[in-house]
Amino acid sequence: MKQIIAVIGNANIENDIEKQRISFDLGKLIIDNGFILATGGLGGVMEYASKGARNSKNYTENSIIGVLPDYNSDNANKYIDIAIPTGFGLARNLMLISMSNAVIAVGGGSGTLNEISASWQMNKLIIGLQVKGWSEKLCGKALDERRNDIIFCAKDAQEAIALLKSKISYYQIRKFTGINKPRITKDKAENIIKTHFSIKNELAFLGKGSEGFVFTDKHSVFKLIDNSQQPLELYWTLLSLSETLQNETETIAFPKFEVSYLEKNILIKYKYEVTSEFIENTNIHIDKFINLLKQFRRIKWTLTDFKPQNLRLTEKGDLFVIDIGKSFLPVSDYLFESMCRRAFVSYKLQGKLSNPQDFKKYLSPVNEIANFSLMTELGFVESELGQEFNSFYKEIITVGKKDILNPIIKDIFKNHIKVKSVFDYGSGYGDMSMLLKSVNLSVTAYEPDENVVDKYKGKYYQNIDILDYQKTERLIAEKTKFDSVLCSLILCHPLAESKQERLDIIDQIMNDITALSNKYIIMVVCNPLYTYQTCSTLQKRILPDNFNYKNETKFIKTIYSSGRERFDIHRPLSFYENLFEKYNHDIKEIIQTKDEKQTNGIKNSDFMIFILEKGKTE
Repeated sequence: MKQIIAVIGNANIENDIEKQRISFDLGKLIIDNGFILATGGLGGVMEYASKGARNSKNYTENSIIGVLPDYNSDNANKYIDIAIPTGFGLARNLMLISMSNAVIAVGGGSGTLNEISASWQMNKLIIGLQVKGWSEKLCGKALDERRNDIIFCAKDAQEAIALLKSKISYYQIRKFTGINKPRITKDKAENIIKTHFSIKNELAFLGKGSEGFVFTDKHSVFKLIDNSQQPLELYWTLLSLSETLQNETETIAFPKFEVSYLEKNILIKYKYEVTSEFIENTNIHIDKFINLLKQFRRIKWTLTDFKPQNLRLTEKGDLFVIDIGKSFLPVSDYLFESMCRRAFVSYKLQGKLSNPQDFKKYLSPVNEIANFSLMTELGFVESELGQEFNSFYKEIITVGKKDILNPIIKDIFKNHIKVKSVFDYGSGYGDMSMLLKSVNLSVTAYEPDENVVDKYKGKYYQNIDILDYQKTERLIAEKTKFDSVLCSLILCHPLAESKQERLDIIDQIMNDITALSNKYIIMVVCNPLYTYQTCSTLQKRILPDNFNYKNETKFIKTIYSSGRERFDIHRPLSFYENLFEKYNHDIKEIIQTKDEKQTNGIKNSDFMIFILEKGKTE
């Protein structure tokens, strides 16, 4: 079935050449692109749009509909194919909007304002031409909070049709299903919550939104959703999300909540977290957004209404999602990329807007495509924004070492060993040092490559005591010790050209970390056991034809996230066992990373982690 596009506007444009031209072009382009035109059937914008439709190369009979206010179809302008004499008077506006899939406004007075308002309530795509009248006044604005979009702006008919074609598919899944039931009062919402959760004390009111009411007793947050068109469907969706979060073992940026269904109301309860407001002048690092979006990707859910008002900062400075409701949907590529675009805009507009409500104007255009054109009003360059977003999105969807290995390292230091201080030996980019700092450990780091430290000092080495080798030697000479030492992916590096040189360097490393550790050593190496299945989510290993598991072997691997090739050294597991025994370290636990990629039923494992405990004598 062809989609119907309503064109609305002034009923008299006899002396307005610009509106005549735009209306004519709109009608013609609507038919050119395979749509049906609907208007109020009379003069002005309605007549010129109908005339343009008749001039389309694709015009066929019954392509132009006129919805008339009276009973006389003869009052329709001469270009109308199908005249519908309603006899409804002003109420015919509602019929016109109801039958249409999208609405394009050209100027207009109070009658057009009435039609725009009805279009907004009925979840129609609305495009306003930037010409004198209500279409210009409302261009780029939202009429109220019930929708997450705006009235889109177009400077001419060509731009209006381009917007129409790019966005109309999104609105087909947001059909109007009728007026919502009356909202309950704040007092009644509070009483329902207190009764259901057996709360005797008074609750503090946190706010009322388009969905419901939020209260807290400083221990838990309670939300009552009383404004859902399909409450039971929303309940089952949120129940599924709740189960997903409850099964997460890692710390995540979403509240683990419980959900109940009571007389078509939905009740949500989760732990009260001490957070700060996401204020417009806060400068949140881009990595915080990337980490949050990676968590969404991991749990396979999306937040369709991603915006600053739905985010808070924890005491540690991490982003935390606070709004649990209809905006959470299971992940799809389309929804996930749309959420990432909204997150990118939220990141870029920090400090640029005085009112948080103004974010909507710039967030709505990116729901469908990477359209950052409106942000040029704030001094941005559109082409640069496009390039930045592509890099931003690539980093989110590309799985790297820190996505697979770092959460395990964090878990080891939180749950497997009890320590207060750690020495990160060979700290690389500093991402692990930063990670351990985030769990309240005292972190000292040593990285031999000064260029790497200089490059990542502002990103990962913030508030980390980073040493060169001379300072590290001084600590060893002074017999300074740390509760634990982390040595990640150092021993499987080539290190030197000859085998003997490599072994000498490994001995030096082992001497250093043994001297620095008071009790624990966490050693990470490339997993020696996985040699048959050479491709993983992270990398591809290219082993020589004469590869033998028992022999030390130099091989090439390609890192997918960077596209770079590097050399590593394979050694059998027995090599590491003998090495640790030589330095009197007991292997307390071995952990192998898991991989999402599966071929022929074999799951690859890129890394092996040894939790070592020093013996009583060195």
